[in-house]
Amino acid sequence: MSAGPIAQDRRAHTVAFSSTADNARVCVRVKDTGRGYCGRKTTPAKSTSEWGAVSCSDCEAARRADLAAGPR
Repeated sequence: MSAGPIAQDRRAHTVAFSSTADNARVCVRVKDTGRGYCGRKTTPAKSTSEWGAVSCSDCEAARRADLAAGPR
């Protein structure tokens, strides 16, 4: 696709996707599975049960999607 001025204008509102770096990621713990809410493997030092302490953009996106989907 073109990278001309029309294409740039169409994409001006988009934000580039960026995931949280592994060394800065703190995921929400999912019971005793050893995985975060986003599905990544976590260690006890890199997981929490408090949403306020989460620094994983993937966990936050998964939570937003689950909330938008509503109850099952």
